[in-house]
Amino acid sequence: MTATLISPDVRDEKGYFIGDEHRVIESIESADTAVDQHAVSKTLTNIFLQSFLSSACDSLSKETLPQGMITNRKPREKKAVPVVNADSLASSEKTYIRPNGESYYSRPWGIHDDVMVLRTAREKMQFVLLYGSPGCGKTALVEAAFDDAISVIGTGDTELADFIGGYIQTPTGGFAWEDGPLVRAAEEGRPFFIDEIGVIDPKVLAGVYGLMDGRRELVITANPERGTVKAKDGFYVIAATNPNAPGVRLSEALLSRFVIQAEMTTDWNLARKLGASTQVVTVAQNISRKQMAGEVGWCPQMRELLAFRDISTTFGTQFAIANLIASAPELDRPVVADVLGRVYGEVCQPAKI
Repeated sequence: MTATLISPDVRDEKGYFIGDEHRVIESIESADTAVDQHAVSKTLTNIFLQSFLSSACDSLSKETLPQGMITNRKPREKKAVPVVNADSLASSEKTYIRPNGESYYSRPWGIHDDVMVLRTAREKMQFVLLYGSPGCGKTALVEAAFDDAISVIGTGDTELADFIGGYIQTPTGGFAWEDGPLVRAAEEGRPFFIDEIGVIDPKVLAGVYGLMDGRRELVITANPERGTVKAKDGFYVIAATNPNAPGVRLSEALLSRFVIQAEMTTDWNLARKLGASTQVVTVAQNISRKQMAGEVGWCPQMRELLAFRDISTTFGTQFAIANLIASAPELDRPVVADVLGRVYGEVCQPAKI
């Protein structure tokens, strides 16, 4: 069998390949042993591709100017491309003390300090809505900003009475009106924090609107004798929600009243600073990427990372790994276990008794 190879160097005086006049530079003759025709064909194809790519790269090293002149292209100057990752959102060294005595490391919110943003927004009566996964630090931020806040945690069963109050039975068998947390916050001029606001029935939340509007008052229809509640200076509403929680519903009427809205994520660098191992933080970061890609619906946040730290100290790393997998929703456990296995280099299973 005879095959011909095309020389990549056969060009005319202008540097172009010669069309049909390609020079044959070598012949391959079949020897005593049979030659695999497929292998030879594959070899020739690879050589031709190398030849083609060589000429293409050579052609790209030149460029045609508008006048038709040919000039050598100057090498492009390589510029450093900034990489933005979780560490670029690292917490500052400034700390605030929460009511429980724990320290809160503030984080940048634009060019501002997150705690100071909330405090300034309170002074300007600009209501804030924070959204993010459970355990990312929403409640910690609010507690660090307002040590006098009154809080409620919303559920699908939350009623208006849970906000404004209702009648309770007295020791003598009668009934007496007792103000709810919203009324107390309004009359005492304190911040009112509604956690998990997204799962509360919008009809219930409509009862808060009067205190968030210019009127700053609440009419208690359930108790006419109680009359109208007027909000004192200092009263403020701040809320938080997990947008991925089942049953979340936020009406336009509600959202329009929160003029400042921001997503809050876990500060991975702070997690390491607080003692979470680099390995478990790496696990969380990778699961977070999968969550953003839609592969999982759950990702460990600051709360889980600090729990992992404490459980590792008490029961060991293997125990903490198994517990972290068991903490994930059942559908997400295989992915969580796979990421843990890749980082820790071993097969990981959820905790079982």
